[in-house]
Amino acid sequence: MLTSANQSVFSTLAPSRRNFEAHAAAGQHAQTQAPTGIRKLSSHDLQWLPALADLLIDGVHRGASLGFLAPLSRYAAMEYWQGVFARLGPHHNLWIACAASESHVGEQLLGAVQLSLCPRLNAHHRGEVQGLMVHSRARGRGVASQLMARLECVAASQARTLLVLKAPSASQAEAVCVHLDWQRAGEIPDYNASADGNLQDATLYFKRLKALR
Repeated sequence: MLTSANQSVFSTLAPSRRNFEAHAAAGQHAQTQAPTGIRKLSSHDLQWLPALADLLIDGVHRGASLGFLAPLSRYAAMEYWQGVFARLGPHHNLWIACAASESHVGEQLLGAVQLSLCPRLNAHHRGEVQGLMVHSRARGRGVASQLMARLECVAASQARTLLVLKAPSASQAEAVCVHLDWQRAGEIPDYNASADGNLQDATLYFKRLKALR
């Protein structure tokens, strides 16, 4: 639960929707390279926190249902990713997609995805895909497909033969699921609120994998 002090920080750091969208729209015209690599992060790779925060803010401010309402403050985005990094280990994995930056200095973050492996003894065959994000400047370049391919390969290598996920109904995320041959299991009405605060349905998907060991 947020304290009153934390709430004031959120209010101070929350970006203007108009300012963010103007900046994002300008960034769309910049050329973005296709992903050159998929990298698994560990709890020590904290240098990626600022870029991951930018990725989350970009998604939420463009309407993605990622567990937050817009406008999303940088403080809240950083806090979320710090929590993800704290969970990284045998049962929680995080991959990012990168490309060489336009300035040829460092790398540009294009997307991210998480895999949560169920630790219960009766569900060691199952995993859940979480937090698939692709930056608006990198969409349509196969980033989501590459991230999901790596995730599925790793899950299969760990004898996880069933993956599940939830996607907002009639969303771009659901279109990705269909494109990648996930199977529709059903729909839950008014599952959660979208980034603009309106209730939306969620569709459940699953995919069976062949264990690689």
